[in-house]
Amino acid sequence: MQTVMRLLKKYLFTPFQYDWKLLLVLSVPALLLCAFGLSQLGRMTFANLLAAESVKLICEFLFLGVLLSLLNLIGLKNKFAAGAGAFLYYVTMTADLILLWYFKERFGAKYLDTMEGGDYGFLADWRVLSYFALVAAFCGVAVKKFFIPATRKTALNRLAVCLTGLGLLCAANPLTLLPAPDNFYTSYLMPPSIVYTVRAVLAAQPQARLTDDIPADIKPLAEKYNVFSAQNTGVGKKYTRVILIASESLSNKYLHRFNPNIPPQASQTMDALFEKYPAASLRHVTLSTLYGLSVIFTSHPFVKLAYENGYPVSFVKILKDRGYKTAFLRGADETYMDENILFKQAGFDEVIGATYFETRPEYKKYIDWWGLTDRKLFEYAEEYIEQHKNKPLFLTLLTVDSHVPLGRTNYLKQEYEEIDAPFYNIPTLPRAFARFGQDLKRFLTALNEKGLLDDDTLILITADHPAYSNTPTNALFKPYQPEYDNLPFVMITKTPIQKPLTDNPLVSQLDIAPTVLDLLNIEQPKAFFGHSLFDTASKRSIFDVKEDYAVVTADGEKRVLSLNSKDPQDQEIIRLITTLPAK
Repeated sequence: MQTVMRLLKKYLFTPFQYDWKLLLVLSVPALLLCAFGLSQLGRMTFANLLAAESVKLICEFLFLGVLLSLLNLIGLKNKFAAGAGAFLYYVTMTADLILLWYFKERFGAKYLDTMEGGDYGFLADWRVLSYFALVAAFCGVAVKKFFIPATRKTALNRLAVCLTGLGLLCAANPLTLLPAPDNFYTSYLMPPSIVYTVRAVLAAQPQARLTDDIPADIKPLAEKYNVFSAQNTGVGKKYTRVILIASESLSNKYLHRFNPNIPPQASQTMDALFEKYPAASLRHVTLSTLYGLSVIFTSHPFVKLAYENGYPVSFVKILKDRGYKTAFLRGADETYMDENILFKQAGFDEVIGATYFETRPEYKKYIDWWGLTDRKLFEYAEEYIEQHKNKPLFLTLLTVDSHVPLGRTNYLKQEYEEIDAPFYNIPTLPRAFARFGQDLKRFLTALNEKGLLDDDTLILITADHPAYSNTPTNALFKPYQPEYDNLPFVMITKTPIQKPLTDNPLVSQLDIAPTVLDLLNIEQPKAFFGHSLFDTASKRSIFDVKEDYAVVTADGEKRVLSLNSKDPQDQEIIRLITTLPAK
């Protein structure tokens, strides 16, 4: 026993005798991040919390021990520099937190790509500055109180112990003993933010399998999940004017119809449309604009592979091949993330956004923040539709006033009917969606008055993706309902559509493309994962592809799998979702 204690003291306790307090204190924010992540991912149970926090503490403690040892080895003794290093570490963790907050995903390669071109004016907000000041103070106090420069020998010993501990933890992660899918989600939250991000950037990505026919190796699984099998239902006719309106970040929680805490006046336009026309509540399968719109156009869940390979199949391309003029209008900069290039590959003849509107004096003065105001975007859409009213037209509009985190703050002297309720007198997303409803009503009224909402016109209203974060209006979304994060989908026609919609609870964004082609009576390609919403008989499955994992939901089944999984069943699903039929 004495021998064991001597070994423990020499190789385990001694390397940390001066630093364990510092490492323990600096590990606390990661524990908070882990607990918040469990809550956001819907896996917050006592067993999960206890297991995940215990392993997270060990992992973070050892990882910070590695970083501290490296700093000691290069001779760092300055407490200010050590505090600055800790601050930068927590800035990275903050990015992780924000992604979990808004998107229920971690900070990875996909979101590094989206950072360029963003509006970062919020960083000057006093609340953000206060947060960073708090983080800086935490780092400064911890380092000042507990940082003691170590000798190189001690640093080497500590480094060896930490690396050995991390190796053992990775080789025998106790969280894998939890039942599925808790074993996945708790392990997903374990790596430190920097490790997770670097690993996500460097990890091998699944490659697309471009094919004309469905490969034999996935046919049984395609039949099991009933994908690549969309059919028309006979509901369609030849609409020659099709308008798809994608409201930025809209979800059901902002509509009184689904959320009684929303004042009826705030969502009366969308609520009335839901009552009058065929409408559905769709599960989302992606969490950013490029990805959300790509799912809508392709009915394929692995949209990164779709746009990286020029959109092998897109209903926009199909309409273009049928003689439709295709145009994409947006309030934001059309060059953001090369979307002007990508959406042309998806089938659009024109992609028009803030860069173009800057050249038009009557629109330029209404550009601010993320781009052109929604009201002016709708006015330009009226102009565009009138110019092309004598030819088949497919037009997509992407609004911007409801962009997270708070919606537009400056409406550039445009007047709106104010909502007399809490949270509607200051910039918030609920206020932004209330104003979107007013702009939408003006647009529909204008089309009707100009004779542009006729028997040959089909208008579709939905969202590109939901917004998860409820800050600072949390009170409006309690008690939380899962359907709050679904997306509204409304189909407007002058002549009522009588055919009923499916009541399948697994309807999703994947169903939009086949629904559009069904409504236009155009044959479905054998490339869609979804089905027409008017198809009341087909089995449905939802494939939600995240940054580095996928969630598959079908009748009686929910499976979570890493996109780099070596499990044979997982690899079969990966082959399915990476298959992109070209027709």
